[in-house]
Amino acid sequence: METKPDIDFIVKKHHLNDTGLTRHYLTLYSIVLGMESKNVFEFGAGFSTQAMVEALKLTGGKLTSVDMRPLSIRQDIPYNFDNDNKDIWSFNEGNSLNIVPALDHSECYDVVLHDGSHTGTEVTQDLNNIVPYVKSGGLVLVHDTDHYDLGSEMRQGIQNSDLIKNYKHDGSTLPYGYGLTIIRLFNNPHNNKSVNITWRKGI
Repeated sequence: METKPDIDFIVKKHHLNDTGLTRHYLTLYSIVLGMESKNVFEFGAGFSTQAMVEALKLTGGKLTSVDMRPLSIRQDIPYNFDNDNKDIWSFNEGNSLNIVPALDHSECYDVVLHDGSHTGTEVTQDLNNIVPYVKSGGLVLVHDTDHYDLGSEMRQGIQNSDLIKNYKHDGSTLPYGYGLTIIRLFNNPHNNKSVNITWRKGI
C-alpha cells in the first residue's frame, strides 16, 4: 500500500463546518483504509464519496453509491468525478428502496455508510436490504443518530432493523458531527464472506 497519500483536501474539509459529516470525513477515510476494504456501499453520495474513494485507491477496492439527486446538479461532487474514478466508483441515481434490491451484491461489503433517507421506516428498510450482504466482521455506519431534529428517526430506524434484531453485533456512537453510529457484525449467516485485515506494524 502507498504510505503517503495526498489527503490535504480531506483535512481541509474536516476543519470546515459546512456539512453535518464534516467531523467524520477523516474517520471515514481511516475506517475504509483500516478495514482494507474491497467493497463499500453508500446510501447518499457527497464529499463522503470523495473521502472513501481516496482510501479505496490504496486498498484496491470499489464503492457503490445510491442517491436520488443527479450528479448534474451536485456541488459536493466534482465535475467528471464519476468518469475520473470509473474503475472505483459506481453511482446509482434513484430511490434506494427500489435500486438496492436490484443490484448485484455478490461480492459483499466490508463497510456500509448510511446517510440517505432520514425517515425511520425507510432507514429500517435500507438496512434490511443491505445487511445480508455485509461481510462477517464488517461495519455498518449510520450518520445523524445524535442530530437535534433527525436523531430519533435514525435511532428508531436502526433499532427496528434486522441488523439489531437478528445479527450478533456490537456498536457505539461518536457523539459529535450529529452522531455517527458504528455497528460491527460478528457473523453473517447469509453469506460466506469475511473481512480480511492483513496489516501488521512495520519494523
